[in-house]
Amino acid sequence: MASCYLVLALRIEGRAAVDLKNQITGSAIGNNGNAYSQRLVQMVQRELKACSGGTRQGNLYASILDSTAALPTGQIACVQANAAGDTVTFTYGGVAIVLTEGVDFLRGASNTTLAAALAAAIVAHPVLGKLLDAVGSVGNCNLTGKVPTALLHDIAISTNDGTAFSFTQLNGGNEGAAQFFLQHFALNRTP
Repeated sequence: MASCYLVLALRIEGRAAVDLKNQITGSAIGNNGNAYSQRLVQMVQRELKACSGGTRQGNLYASILDSTAALPTGQIACVQANAAGDTVTFTYGGVAIVLTEGVDFLRGASNTTLAAALAAAIVAHPVLGKLLDAVGSVGNCNLTGKVPTALLHDIAISTNDGTAFSFTQLNGGNEGAAQFFLQHFALNRTP
């Protein structure tokens, strides 16, 4: 079965980003992946209807990409001896997801077991696991994005202890071949 990416951007006038975020997640990131997706679809439907119905001004931009895209990659190098209680943080804009050794993953008995445990925590996380594949290897947690293009480059990976974890930030990747040119669709408003 073939797959592709439908890329949409909806510019909405008169709405703050925090208002739209709260319609999806409430005030914090939680473990409600299915509920989030349902609320996201409902919010997008409401906003599109409001724009197309003339009660809100906005712009819709869309393109379709095929699945030939290259995915971004990164790496977290792990030092088991220094990792007790330390954190690995994934930050996107002003939102941070923190994984803590001893809470979200265990350091185990070697760099390799630490890398495998961290990879398992990333894959199991309700947000990170939808964005990243993670695989432990010899002392390294290898990351591969699930979203093509450079969008995931904006996730900054950091730690509270540089002797326990070091990073190759997510890089590389490109979008697939466009099957539909990026276009603007007027929704009660043109740019």
